[in-house]
Amino acid sequence: MTLLFAQVQEASARLNSKLIYIASVSAKSKVPDANDRNILNQFLLDGRRTWMEQAWLIYEGSDLQHNLQRVIISGVLILTRTFDNFLSVAKSGDSIIKDVSAVLKKDATPLFAMAKERGLLVS
Repeated sequence: MTLLFAQVQEASARLNSKLIYIASVSAKSKVPDANDRNILNQFLLDGRRTWMEQAWLIYEGSDLQHNLQRVIISGVLILTRTFDNFLSVAKSGDSIIKDVSAVLKKDATPLFAMAKERGLLVS
């Protein structure tokens, strides 16, 4: 995470602009343990402060476990209010194209198509 953080912070400085961050979690990924969650939470807190304009978490999968995990994550975000109007949870890339396009002020469809072609997104 340290290397990723440094890379995106450098890109933000080079572009002189905050970036949007989209994380895609495969349906096959394990649920993060408490230590992993703390690291990810700190990544978001530090990123929001320094280089992130907005973030999305795409948590793929359509079975009951994945639906429950999305609901739990969304519920924690609502209860803690830590990432209001900053972090959103989605089931698929397709479901956030409109929101990402609004932030970019241009059609994000080609970006999501490229991410699918490269295996970064399933849907």
